[in-house]
Amino acid sequence: MKTKTLKGTFYLFTLYVPRPPENLRMRHTIFLFFLVGLLTLGCNPVSAVKSVVPGLKSESSAPDVGEKLKLRITPDEAVRILDDVAGANGWYLVSVGDQHDMQGGRGKYFRLETDRFIGGRKEMAGVFFSDTAGSYVVVGKHDHGLPEELVPAFVEAVQQRTSARAAE
Repeated sequence: MKTKTLKGTFYLFTLYVPRPPENLRMRHTIFLFFLVGLLTLGCNPVSAVKSVVPGLKSESSAPDVGEKLKLRITPDEAVRILDDVAGANGWYLVSVGDQHDMQGGRGKYFRLETDRFIGGRKEMAGVFFSDTAGSYVVVGKHDHGLPEELVPAFVEAVQQRTSARAAE
């Protein structure tokens, strides 16, 4: 038997097998990716909507690592509250100072330390920056910023301080 090749089709053992056009393969590939994307979004639709809609945050009001924690207190008050909260959670405020740049004072610098059973000593440093509404600090995880594990206790202490001041 002869095998005869023609453009777009070929014959083998007298069986006609059409070759699909190239754009049909591309359509199948695009449809497959679209279907996989829909199934992936369908697995957790609530978080998918929250990640797509701007301004819609999750239930927790605590900022994530790298985000600003905005406070309605001055940097000096924030350092005093941090000293209390850090001591209660196993951290020690080692040093505090003024943070300056070319325009002048920007806020209060702080450095915290803790001793851990696993991992040894850990240090973190950050700045409570002055802001028009009070101050802010960046939440950190490794070396810089307010330690992520202190954020809930710190936010609670700040809220207590501001509510006590408002009651006066």
